Amino acid sequence: MSDKNQLDFKIPTELLPQDGRFGCGPSKVRPEQLEAVMARMTSVMGTSHRQAPVKNIVGSVREGLTSLFNLPAGWEIVMGNGGSTVFWDVATFGLIRERSHHLVFGEFSSKFAEASAAAPHLADPIIVSSDPGTHPAAASDATC
Repeated sequence: MSDKNQLDFKIPTELLPQDGRFGCGPSKVRPEQLEAVMARMTSVMGTSHRQAPVKNIVGSVREGLTSLFNLPAGWEIVMGNGGSTVFWDVATFGLIRERSHHLVFGEFSSKFAEASAAAPHLADPIIVSSDPGTHPAAASDATC
């Protein structure tokens, strides 16, 4: 170890992302973020997502994102637990009407294409692939 507060570790090769430009963490958290969590800890930690303090935080985040994205009236921000894999499964249900068109050029984009291809209620997606770090040529398709 280089000092008493820093671990010297190596992630096993089989756990590294296939596309080495991306990873899921660990992430550095700013002290201000930790302080904000600690300030609310007694009102939200160990309570239910149905309780007012948690509902208020979720509502505030949804309102902030709605404003940030300048969403049209009637549109909503959907929040949930899970990573991108869960999101892609939700997206195949809520964002694709019949068929999708995917440009695949790495691990992240391939997951959405795979989820769309596996969705039993959708037609087979159009998938255009290229090597990670490059990008496939986009082309319109009248059937999507």
